[in-house]
Amino acid sequence: MKLARILLLPCLIVMMEGALLAQPPLRVLFIGNSQMSCYDLPQMIKVLSESAPADSPRVDIGRALIGGKGLKGYWEAGEGRGSPRAMIAAGKWDYVVIQEIFNANEQEFQDYAARFDKETRKAGSKTILFATANVTQYYSASYRYPGSFKKLNDMQMSFGRKAGIPVAAAGYAWMKYWGPNPSEEETLDLYHKDKGHPGPKGTYIYACLLYATITGKTPEGLACEFKSIRGGITLTQEEAAKMQKAAWAQHQESLKGN
Repeated sequence: MKLARILLLPCLIVMMEGALLAQPPLRVLFIGNSQMSCYDLPQMIKVLSESAPADSPRVDIGRALIGGKGLKGYWEAGEGRGSPRAMIAAGKWDYVVIQEIFNANEQEFQDYAARFDKETRKAGSKTILFATANVTQYYSASYRYPGSFKKLNDMQMSFGRKAGIPVAAAGYAWMKYWGPNPSEEETLDLYHKDKGHPGPKGTYIYACLLYATITGKTPEGLACEFKSIRGGITLTQEEAAKMQKAAWAQHQESLKGN
């Protein structure tokens, strides 16, 4: 009997350690437009979380994506089944990520971001503002780099500080990845072929930054292959590492600003 207890003890220790490491997944609702859907940003974040160490949280996802709209459009979709507001109320989410459109008006953004944050808090969830990169001048002639990136990201960072809402400033993460004075080739490398939406690489930086914002964990060393997205996406280890580093640096910088 004593021998059986001795043999059983290591197994019990392993089981207890496993139970301590396991934790419920974080439930995250993504409210946005084609910036999120083009290369399935929510799914990319889910895969990143699944590749993390065992003691890091997994991410379960929900989507309320409406193409061509911003916060005002998501709000005006009403409260019917499947609408962003209905999903916030019904989902018991840990976080709700809201994404503004590239050509947003600042006052309108503040108004509807406050409305969504109020609904999110009422449902017992926390808001995250997702500030994207902006489009190129080839997509819309009046949007020039870096001014349009700074305008879109700064207005959301400013509002986030006042409202106590974390901001994933992806436009600035892209800029960190590029470094000063990127060439046209380097710039377009992060875009889809339409030069307005993020391509696979641009979406990967988005995903790394949002993963960090949601979990508080570094994305460094996580997955860089996504077989289930658009027939398969694979980044090289070298470029993925550089993107992960840029995203983590931006996350840490954003924390200091709050």
